[in-house]
Amino acid sequence: MPKSPAAAAVGPMAKKGPITGERRNIIFKDGSAQDKVNALVAALQKDGIDFSVGIDINTPIVDAERVVSAGKGIGSKENMKLVEDLAKAAGAAIGCSRPVAEELRYLPINRYVGMSGQKFNGNLYIACGISGANQHLKGIKNASIIVAINMKASAKIFKNADYGIVGDVAEILPLLTAALGGDAAKKPAEVPYKKIKRIVPKKVMEMPKIYVCSGCGYEYNPFVGDPEAEIAPGTDFTALPEEWVCPECSEEKANFIKA
Repeated sequence: MPKSPAAAAVGPMAKKGPITGERRNIIFKDGSAQDKVNALVAALQKDGIDFSVGIDINTPIVDAERVVSAGKGIGSKENMKLVEDLAKAAGAAIGCSRPVAEELRYLPINRYVGMSGQKFNGNLYIACGISGANQHLKGIKNASIIVAINMKASAKIFKNADYGIVGDVAEILPLLTAALGGDAAKKPAEVPYKKIKRIVPKKVMEMPKIYVCSGCGYEYNPFVGDPEAEIAPGTDFTALPEEWVCPECSEEKANFIKA
């Protein structure tokens, strides 16, 4: 059955990327929990996060340079103290996902971050036990740096984060809190804060695998192909038919060597 004009105009759907845009997706998974925490802290400090300064944990989300947020993965309400302690150590405001505010009521409704809640536009967002629902991710897409801490390696939040630690928040958060100075007093952060430029990973173009004819020195480039032999551009040398020969001297494919 022929396609309708409308269907023909639409064409194939483009593949969608992460909701928060291209992120670094660096997941710390080697070594002990302490090793992972140390690696994360070192990376954040290298990015320019100064943990000697801080803000009140009740600072409005829209005004905060940093936010530490809790998701349902935090578990019981008693574990909210782990999130609060980390927020103080990180010099951040405290936030949460929508279910934590609306269903569990661990925090007031004005602390939840998401498309229909508060929007975070600051430098550092640490998601603790947050799986990564679309509406939540849309509320943090302007964050300079996103950190995810979650027990499930398959959690969507990791694909939308710059850094991640796969682990139990009950184990990771106290270690991270200690690594950031624990309950040591913070100097007042600069107001307004300086926005950190978001780092977008560079797209790496793979170099073509060139094969050279041992007979005449002709170079087969997969980006070019061999149009005269009806070999389309993008065809790897290994995918060429065995009967294919050098277009310059008719040397057999078997006698080509990788450059």
